[in-house]
Amino acid sequence: MTQGAKRLEWLEAMRGLAAMWVVARHATQAASAFLGAKDVTVFANGFLGVDFFFVLSGFIIAVSSQALLASGRGLREYATARAIRIYVPYLPVAVAVLVLYALFPGVSKGAREPGLITSLTLLPSNARPALSVAWTLVHEMIFYAIFSLFFISRRLLAVVIASWAVLIVTVWSLHFQLPRLAAYFLSPLNLCFVLGVLLALLTRRGVPNRVALVLAPVGVALVVSQAVSHDPSRILVTLGFAGLVTASRAPWPMSNSPGRMLLLFGAASYAIYLVHNPVQSVVARMIQGGSPAAGLVALVIAGAAAGLAYHLLYERGALRWARSRTRPVLAAAAQPTQ
Repeated sequence: MTQGAKRLEWLEAMRGLAAMWVVARHATQAASAFLGAKDVTVFANGFLGVDFFFVLSGFIIAVSSQALLASGRGLREYATARAIRIYVPYLPVAVAVLVLYALFPGVSKGAREPGLITSLTLLPSNARPALSVAWTLVHEMIFYAIFSLFFISRRLLAVVIASWAVLIVTVWSLHFQLPRLAAYFLSPLNLCFVLGVLLALLTRRGVPNRVALVLAPVGVALVVSQAVSHDPSRILVTLGFAGLVTASRAPWPMSNSPGRMLLLFGAASYAIYLVHNPVQSVVARMIQGGSPAAGLVALVIAGAAAGLAYHLLYERGALRWARSRTRPVLAAAAQPTQ
């Protein structure tokens, strides 16, 4: 593991925990729909894990892009890295779910008419993606596109991000009702990306341990308070996540590992996020009529196990192969023409 990657281990671990929170959220929904289970508040609030993903994404992209630029690489490498990381794990799942909908149109409890283009490309449109959680990836792709300006003009990027944030706040405060396509661009959730970028800038020289000792418990307290709330505030939970991300930049967490198990779940977090919901939908139908409590636990375990298997058996190797295949091409493209 590189020194740079090691310094992000606590963020990786937190990403794994956030993924499991989302798994618990969807397990609760499936258990309620098929087993008659009552909602468990802390599980039902797992949708808040998405806020952490977005804050972390903004933070990681800003940090990694600075390192990329410092090493003499640029937009081509940035775009390639982002495309590989998103699409290589995503596309097999997206195609499988599209085929499932084609063969069994009534497989979803809700009314879903997935759009083919959005499902395969993650480009924003008024149609839903076939994979239910993929709407967050559409937001990711928008953010990646905007942040690509970093490699063209950082001043232009600052202007665009600031204007984007102001427009989002304006639309949000006026309570405009937007079609799905516009909502992708103007959702207040996009402010989490902006916050992540700001945190990367503010902590680029590190954070003292004494500051982290304050921010970490405050961050945990904010997240836990909203996790158990029947009316959670996304603003408060996002501030809690911001505190935890900031605290991770202190010397102690940057030099101490959270442990192999948490790191495994962190490494597999994207795979878990992608596959857990379809697996839970199938398992819920298989155990329909059983114990609601036991079924809820089974659905959480099934979603996590499927994601870990997908990571270990496909994602990890596929990413390694894709990166090895593109590295020589990028190196050749970077050579000056004669």
